[in-house]
Amino acid sequence: MLHRHAFATSPRTRFLPRVPDAQPLTPEGYLRLRRKAVGLDIRDLAARLTDLCTALVGAGELSADMLAAREDFVSILIMLEAPGVRARRRETLEAIAAVMPFDADVYQQLADADPRRHPRVCRGCGTSTQDHDMPSWATTTSCTRCDPAGEGL
Repeated sequence: MLHRHAFATSPRTRFLPRVPDAQPLTPEGYLRLRRKAVGLDIRDLAARLTDLCTALVGAGELSADMLAAREDFVSILIMLEAPGVRARRRETLEAIAAVMPFDADVYQQLADADPRRHPRVCRGCGTSTQDHDMPSWATTTSCTRCDPAGEGL
C-alpha cells in the first residue's frame, strides 16, 4: 500500500557554473606562490630537495646514482618556474610536496585541465580549495589571510 504525503517538493536549483578567471593561474605561478608563501627562495628549496634525496639514498629507497647536486635542483626549479614549462615527472612534484606545502594535484590540474576546471587558488599565498586548512574567500582570487578586508588585491 502506498502512502501519499503532503510534503512540498523542494524546487530544483542548478549549481552555479564555475566562472574561469580572466587571467588563469599557471602551474609555474602556483609553484612560485607556494614557495614564497613559506618564505623559501629557490636555493632554500633546492637545499631541502638535496637533503631529501640524501635521506632517501641513506634509507636505500633511492639508488646512489640518482643523487643530484644542489646546483642541479636549483636549475630544475628555475626551469619549473619559467613561463610555459611543465614538470614531466610526477615524482618531481611529489618531491617538492614532501619538503614544502605544495599540492601536486593542483599543479597537474592547472597544467592539464581547461581553465573552467581549475581549482580556486588564492593569488596571495597559493592556498587552494583542496587544502585542509583553507580559510574562507575574501574575493574571487584571494583568501581571508591575504585580504582580510575583502577589498581585492
